[in-house]
This record gives sequence, structure tokens and C-alpha cells, in this order.
Amino acid sequence: MILVTKWFGTFLCDREKITDMRLFPKDVESIAERMGRIRHGDILEEELELSKRASSVAEKRLGRIAKVTAFDSSFIRPEKFGCDKELLRQASMRLAMESLVEEDPGAYITEQIRAYDDLVGTCNLMSERLREWYGLHFPELEKRVDDRKYAELVAADPSREKISKEVGMEGESAGAEMTPDDLQTIKILATSASEAFRARDAIEASIQAKMRREAVNLSAVAGPIIGARLISLSGGLTRLAGMPTSTVQLLGAEKAMFRHLKDGSRPPKHGIIFQHPKIHKAPYWQRGKIARTLAGRISLAAKADFYSDRDLSSELVAHMDRRIEEIRKRYPGPPKREARSGKKRRSKSGKKR
Repeated sequence: MILVTKWFGTFLCDREKITDMRLFPKDVESIAERMGRIRHGDILEEELELSKRASSVAEKRLGRIAKVTAFDSSFIRPEKFGCDKELLRQASMRLAMESLVEEDPGAYITEQIRAYDDLVGTCNLMSERLREWYGLHFPELEKRVDDRKYAELVAADPSREKISKEVGMEGESAGAEMTPDDLQTIKILATSASEAFRARDAIEASIQAKMRREAVNLSAVAGPIIGARLISLSGGLTRLAGMPTSTVQLLGAEKAMFRHLKDGSRPPKHGIIFQHPKIHKAPYWQRGKIARTLAGRISLAAKADFYSDRDLSSELVAHMDRRIEEIRKRYPGPPKREARSGKKRRSKSGKKR
């Protein structure tokens, strides 16, 4: 006996003879629901009921029940059981519409990291403009506070005396005087910059929370923000999990790679993962080797997040740290420079080239 499932029912067959069957309800929602479960690899209740008498099955999805056997089930036609193509079309449309609205964590993370990067650029630009403008009035404040605090102070009260008291500064300022109208305009810019900083921090916190929930291994190995950027650059966690290590290593360095292929310039050693502290804080001669190690762990982390729910972060991070420590011990100093191009090298015969 072989178990066969069609879109309209499950059948138990002996060669081309149907010995038993369980037809699905003939309504669009029931058909679409079962088609969706089949697509996700689930085993239906009707299949479990008939599987007790089945010695083999006709598809890999049911391989957990019995051995898989090739079987031509074209003789089982929907028309014989009161099901037409219109029912299949409507059920397929319903399933397609439901698939469009299914939650895709990778898609949400991609949009979040793009918004975050846009806000980072906006914050930097507005902060630079605010410092240059308000610096004409109060240049001494430039090195006393960071960008966010600078915007908050000016947004609260652009008065030089008020800000001096707030940050504990004394003495006269070398800045020029400004009219109340100018200070009010600067305050508007500072308020906008302060709001942009708050929005940036809120989105960053959201990305970190979602990454630790949806991609715990990738978040631990690469960091939540870099991990989110890798998901965005690769086109989703699904594609990132299927990429080879060499591709992961160069994500974000596509222009440099194309330039290398075009004019023979030096190939890039890393892409966006250069932002990882393990790489950008390392000496230049160790960065390529550390980048390969990190890319390998990222590839494994993405696979673990996509194909399973296991938290392997501690093992992945520990293995990565051991390997990086080995690289640091093995290559403590820069490589010896090659002989100067001006010197002529001698061949084995002793002649100058």
C-alpha cells in the first residue's frame, strides 16, 4: 500500500486501485489551509490516519512515516471526486494572499536597518551644521559635550549664559553676539536634531531586540547592528544562510571587488564586517585572516538561525575567539617587506635579471 496526497484529499493505493481515501472539505479555506501546511512540510491528520496501513509514501515530506517510493498517481483525478479547477484556483489565490502577509523577520530587519542608517547620516549632518552655526556664538562648547548633548542643550535654551551654567563653564566667550531671532532659528534646528537622535536610538534598540529574538546566533557573533546590515545586504536571512563564507566576507565591498576584476587592483579583504571591533582594532596584517575567521562563524550562525532554533552562540563565539587569539600569536609582527623594485634580482645561474 502506498500513501498519496493530492490537493483535494489523501489516498491509499494498491498499484492503480484506490483502497481507501480521506477527501478534504470542499471549501476554499479548508483547501488553502491544507495546501499551506503541506508547503511547510507538515503531516496532515488525514495522512496520519491512513498511514497505519501504508508500507510506503509517494513524497519526501512523508518520509517520516514510511519509505519514499516513486509512484505515478495521475490516475487520481479531481473531477472523479467532485472537485474542479475553479476550486483549486480560488484556494491557490487564497494561499498566495496569505503568503504575502506572512511575517518575514528578515524583511522587517532590512527596513529597520535602512531607516537606522539613514537616521545616522541625518544626525551627523544636522549635528555638523548645528555645531558650525552655534559655534559662531559659543565656540567653547564645541569640545565639552558630544553631539546628542550639544543638540539637547541648544534645544532646551540657546542662551550662552544658561548653557555655561548647565555644563559648568566659566569665563567670557570669544563668540559673536546673536540676535534673539537667530537664536530662535538655531533652537528649531537643534530641536530637530535632538528628535533625530532620539529616533535613531529607539530604532537601534528595536533592531537589537529583534535580532536577539530572530537571529540570536548571528547577533552574538557579528553584533546586532552588523548582523542586521548583513541580512539587508544579502537580501534576507534565507539568502545569507545559503551564502559561502567568501561571499559573506566581502558583503558591502562589491565596488572594490568589481574594480579589482576590471583593472587588477588589490582585491578587498573584507566588506561591512570591517566594522566589527575584532577586525578594525586589529593590526593591518592580521585583518584579512581575522575577517575570514569571522565570516566563517557568521555563515554558521546564519545557518543555525535559519535552519534550527538552537542557540549555539556561546560555542560559535568561543571558537572564534580561540582562532583569533591563535592568529595574534602566530602573526605578532608585520610581514617582511619584499625587495625593493629598484634592485635587480639574481637568477639561479647568478645572472642579473
